[in-house]
Amino acid sequence: MNLLREQSRTRPISPKDTERMVGIIHRKFSSIQMQLKQSTCGAVMILTSRFLDARRKKRNFSKQATEILNEYFYSHLSNPYRSEEAKEELAKKCSITVSQVSNWFGNKRIRYKKNIGKFQEEANLYAAKTAVTAAHAVAAAVQNHQTNSPTTPNSGGYPPSCYQSDGRLQ
Repeated sequence: MNLLREQSRTRPISPKDTERMVGIIHRKFSSIQMQLKQSTCGAVMILTSRFLDARRKKRNFSKQATEILNEYFYSHLSNPYRSEEAKEELAKKCSITVSQVSNWFGNKRIRYKKNIGKFQEEANLYAAKTAVTAAHAVAAAVQNHQTNSPTTPNSGGYPPSCYQSDGRLQ
């Protein structure tokens, strides 16, 4: 309005023309304001969805890494805090960072304490798995020892340490 009044000093502008020009300016301003609001809202929605997607996305470790960490956790329940060397070794085995290993064990200890009944079953599974692995290792060692060690005639395949000095089985 002030600009139109200034111009009316140099050339006459009727009040009707002033009103029409002000109307055009208001419509143009409203249109620009609406476009700005829409583009701002669109940008905010895109950023919000990207942020929420990034927060919701679970970044689980591989199944093999989780197996390694669980096996280690349950086999060392009596000492639940890992040394830095153990963390570094686990991080290399699992292809994750030492910080991720530390966080995983921290979270696992908390969850374990909260749901000890539920996790006891999982601990039993890992203990059984370890026992089976150990039994297989012992059986393989015995088999290997029997095939590689000398035996006495008529010994039935027992190693010499199983016999008394007179040749009878102990």
